Amino acid sequence: MSSVLLLSFLMTNFAEAGEVRFSGEGHAFHPVWSHDGRHLAFEVNRFAGDVELFIAGVTGDISDAAVKVSLPASGSAFGGSKGNVAANPTWHKDGFALFEAANQGGKYRLYFVQPGGGTPSEFIPTTQMGGNLTFATISADGQTAAFISDQTGHGDVYALNTQNSAMTQLTSHDGTESFPMYKASGNELLFTRKKQDAEDAFSLSLSTYDEKLIGSGAGDQTRPIYAGNTLLYFSSERGLGTWDLIATAPNGSKMTLGKSVKLPHRSRPAISPDGKWVAYVYDDPSKAGTLLLSRVDGSKTVRVPTSFEACGEPALTQVNGRTVLAFTALPASGADWRFLYLMDISDKL
Repeated sequence: MSSVLLLSFLMTNFAEAGEVRFSGEGHAFHPVWSHDGRHLAFEVNRFAGDVELFIAGVTGDISDAAVKVSLPASGSAFGGSKGNVAANPTWHKDGFALFEAANQGGKYRLYFVQPGGGTPSEFIPTTQMGGNLTFATISADGQTAAFISDQTGHGDVYALNTQNSAMTQLTSHDGTESFPMYKASGNELLFTRKKQDAEDAFSLSLSTYDEKLIGSGAGDQTRPIYAGNTLLYFSSERGLGTWDLIATAPNGSKMTLGKSVKLPHRSRPAISPDGKWVAYVYDDPSKAGTLLLSRVDGSKTVRVPTSFEACGEPALTQVNGRTVLAFTALPASGADWRFLYLMDISDKL
């Protein structure tokens, strides 16, 4: 291979430290790390009617060129080619990504794919459950997947045993549920329920199936997730479009970790795998060039300045003693497209 071709190959297939490259132009958003921190799934919206899913291999803060997940054209419930949406990825501990996809006018269905460009397969066939399937989440041991189904006429939480394909309906309510998330211990499932224009957060015991209200008040309480035994969620209790990051300690005491934060496009609060830190960005455009990380107990906050504009959607991973922050941003004022960037912040924590 000539030196010119070699240079071209390297520039096409590998990003310098920081930027995650993908083909074409578009807004990158919603980065989600794999459990081992070696892959990063994210969405790209080119404002042409499609939302595409990409997966990049990552070593520290250096990324390979991301590979687009190509949806099956036929032989499945998907089967379309226009207005395609592939979104909301989550990761199984064994390294495959589970996501939802639909074509124009079609149903949202769940698919899974291994990194590397293989063709996705349908996770739950329509013969087992029809309708729209969304908001997938997988238990830490990989043995159960929860998701939202509308086959009863409104969104309810279901669980699939990945070992024997047994299906269990976990909720039955006239409100619409969203954002299921397993606690690491596997004995509790978080979710939200929207009713009469208000969204509240609940926990569900997976041994007794009893529900417990864990986040309520004026406005919406959404995207609940555990950081260790501390519960985090976003709240708009102070007013429509104003979001605060709330932490509830195991003893029930509640504190505001961040006021007037930017609500991510789809993500829950961005916690570190060790459960000690949460990353966020202020909604104020004049402050959005800096990301913040707070200890979930409220004891410390660290500022991470950047040279970019409109930062958002942080996601954290920890590998080999290093903490890497992924986030989206505009590279400069007036830039057309958001890009995805990686930053090693180990020395800041």
